[in-house]
Amino acid sequence: MNSPFAHLFLAVQQRIQDTVPAIIYIDQDLGQLKNNDKPSFRPAVSWPCVLIDFDDFSFQNLLENVQTVEGTVVLRLGFAPFSSSGQATPTTYKEKAIEYYDIEWNLNKAMQGWTPGDDYGYLSRSTSITEKRSDAIRVREIRYRIAFEDYSTANVIQYVPAAAVIEPEIVTE
Repeated sequence: MNSPFAHLFLAVQQRIQDTVPAIIYIDQDLGQLKNNDKPSFRPAVSWPCVLIDFDDFSFQNLLENVQTVEGTVVLRLGFAPFSSSGQATPTTYKEKAIEYYDIEWNLNKAMQGWTPGDDYGYLSRSTSITEKRSDAIRVREIRYRIAFEDYSTANVIQYVPAAAVIEPEIVTE
């Protein structure tokens, strides 16, 4: 696999799998959690889930077709509805209802400052929001900035050493 985005996806997926065992399903974001007005709609994921995408990447030319790349890794953290967290809810149910706070906290501890490899910079959290939805599914979107250099189109310069010319020494007596 040569694409830096393919490598980045696989590295992020593996990092989440290794460090946040509470997350059951990790995949590309292909719209699985799209807000749907049908109450019977159930996304094709297991809960809790993280869906990974890349957004707002910009490219700056350096030299010889090398570019710096900077953009956002988007993690959408989804939870199925559980129960109320109102003040009258028994503590055990309330703790389960707000468990997503701890899972999000652990996800950020795993991602913030982590680098997906030698060719990449560190992830740095930039925003975290709750999606407004018409169903009871809870979705948190956490965005991390990252930068790296792309050498995939760099000009390859091949240096050929000049041929050495050895002049015979002329001896005169």
